[in-house]
Amino acid sequence: MPAQPNLTWTPRPLALLAVPAFIFAVTQTAFAEDTVTLPSVNVTAEAVGSGAVSTSTGPSTVYQVDEAGIDLWGDAGGSNPYRTVSGMPSVNVQSADSYGLANIPGGNKGMRVRGELATHGANGTIDGVPTANIDPGPGYLWLYDTENFASVSLAQGPVAPDYLGYFTLSGALNTNLRWPTAERNLQVSQAIGSFDFTRSFARYDSGLLKDGTAFFVSGSHTAASKWRGPGDSPEGSDNFEAALSRPLGDHVDLKVYAAYTDMKQDDYRALTYAQATNLDVYRDYDFSSTSSATPSTAINYYGYNRQDFRDWSLLSELTWKISGDSKFVFKPYYQKEQGYYLDGMSNGKVRDWLIDHDWYGLTAEYLTKLNDTNLKLGYWWSSMVPPGPPTAWKMYTPTAAGDLSGAATWSILSKVVDRHQFNSVYAMADQRFNALQVQGGLRFVKETMPGFDFYNMTGIGDVSYDQAIAQSTGVVAERSASSFSVDKYLPFLALAYDLTPAATLKASAGRNFGAPSIDIWPVYQQNYSVFHAQGITANQLWKQIKPETSNAFDLGLRLNYTQGWFEPTLYYARFHDKNVSYDPDGSGPLPAYSQNVGESRSYGAQAAGSWSPLANLDVFGSLSYDHNTFVENLPLNSGATLAVTGLQLPDVPLWSASLGSAWHSGPYTVSPVLHYMSSRYGDTQHTQKIAGYVTADLGVDYKHKFAGTKLDATLSVANLFDRKYIGFINASYYQLMSGTSAIYYPGAPRSIVAKVSLNF
Repeated sequence: MPAQPNLTWTPRPLALLAVPAFIFAVTQTAFAEDTVTLPSVNVTAEAVGSGAVSTSTGPSTVYQVDEAGIDLWGDAGGSNPYRTVSGMPSVNVQSADSYGLANIPGGNKGMRVRGELATHGANGTIDGVPTANIDPGPGYLWLYDTENFASVSLAQGPVAPDYLGYFTLSGALNTNLRWPTAERNLQVSQAIGSFDFTRSFARYDSGLLKDGTAFFVSGSHTAASKWRGPGDSPEGSDNFEAALSRPLGDHVDLKVYAAYTDMKQDDYRALTYAQATNLDVYRDYDFSSTSSATPSTAINYYGYNRQDFRDWSLLSELTWKISGDSKFVFKPYYQKEQGYYLDGMSNGKVRDWLIDHDWYGLTAEYLTKLNDTNLKLGYWWSSMVPPGPPTAWKMYTPTAAGDLSGAATWSILSKVVDRHQFNSVYAMADQRFNALQVQGGLRFVKETMPGFDFYNMTGIGDVSYDQAIAQSTGVVAERSASSFSVDKYLPFLALAYDLTPAATLKASAGRNFGAPSIDIWPVYQQNYSVFHAQGITANQLWKQIKPETSNAFDLGLRLNYTQGWFEPTLYYARFHDKNVSYDPDGSGPLPAYSQNVGESRSYGAQAAGSWSPLANLDVFGSLSYDHNTFVENLPLNSGATLAVTGLQLPDVPLWSASLGSAWHSGPYTVSPVLHYMSSRYGDTQHTQKIAGYVTADLGVDYKHKFAGTKLDATLSVANLFDRKYIGFINASYYQLMSGTSAIYYPGAPRSIVAKVSLNF
């Protein structure tokens, strides 16, 4: 096995599963004197939620799920916020496994919103803090246990300036954490399921202590075998989280949240189009369980297609209550990630992608009220070390014995000399004029691209990254790139007018911010000789990248009635400088590389709603029509164009829908859910059509109280009828492929999970 990064030792969270129970037992008496005495509360009945998606009361398009919705739409893996929003309209969330735990190497983590891909890693914020990063690793996506989620929201269409995040073209996902509770509590749960799935979770809350302090500590361990092929996904995922909140005087409150995960897993193998259209034969096709002396075969050994990562994060929030109408909120954060991907490559080599980076930053908001207008002024700063793009790739050729003990060569060896940074200021105003609510604002974003020195790799073998830099003969100027900055103004306006007490007309317009084509960097380095022959330097290509933008408009109607609600929405968006990867010469000497030259447009209709025809029955669902196409052909260096106008983007279904219900009978709740997706194409030229499908899930929940303890037992079945279909498609906005290109992942088969949770 190749030498890997020196990963800093951290206590294994699995061992800490016992900590919450131990603290609970010890502190029952130890904290008794320090506990604040609260008024007694008599509870006669406990509300049972359906888990239906809801919408915000504001004028823009924002969907959200509470804890019941997280349980329904999320997965048994218990850590992927993408999965919790899968029941929202125009949202396509896919995973290669049954439990939402499979991390596909690279920047596509499996979510599209209105056909727009969440690019360059996991997108989203935690309590409004942009802890997500431009990151090919797992990042924050598997860092927090869903048992510690309070709610998850997704803003679509025009995104308000105070929804922070690196990129907002595919919406703004935000996870609100469940901070320490006011009452002391111990929660433990155990789940087991198909494919050797097991998940253990425990959380202890101290409740309010005498000085107003409260804290919690939690830990989890999750493991499962792959449902196809050898190996485990995850081999083991250990999470540890802890948080503290306390007042600092009468006007200042402090909150701190720490999270850590240790995740190892074997990767799933993607299928070619020919294999994807013959799932009767290739549904279970995967990597080999044994290595080989032949490199072209050895690269398909599952041990050479795996990953190992450690992520930890620290969030804090300081709130100063200046007056009854004014407060200042300051949120610094830090996150670090270390690990690697091993990938078998088509050239017969095994790539070792070394990842060791961190990112940090802060947000600061001043909120006040002037007359009847709510005002918000804010600032966000973030600084990060790539990847992405990749900074260190090492290549191994399997030996005659079929292992990786032979000499290694470096494919990319670079050092970040200027960090990737974001600076953003924003302002928001919100006021109601009788039946009319008006929100408006402006955000300014300045993105400073990183700068790299590329090092001569000649004669450097299987050594660590630091040793390789030290052994290099120096920097190669032609393969290096310098830092530069781009900026955009993002205006926003949203209106809501109450036509009647039960009907509200909503409209919003604004500009969103997207990703630059940073993938140009590895393509240049892997094809240096070709670019060099054309007289093209890395810096010339690097200086051509720029952010995508979109001008978006939403028009919706919110209808409330006694037994539920219904909200249809029409939308339109025009996208500029879209990141596409193609050959600018048509068939010339240059390889396909990323450029911000695409022009596209999307329009559609979507609806979500909930209805309770009976006191013990809730029905809910969503329906979406998403049309997302190029509006201009792509320019070629020859002066001609590549015909793409009018073609639906890859992996974008025209129609999708979810329909579910929750039937309550005493302590039991039965929740069937249907998912529908129409056909899609894996390529831009529409030669690789993927059939649509319908899948069904079923959940049965039992709740009971005894001796001050709450019991919650669930049995859930995903893909109830074991439908064979293609789920995750690892496609970009533009995808021209041969028949041997492998980007398709079969959807997971039927899986059954039983879970028991106790709250003391």
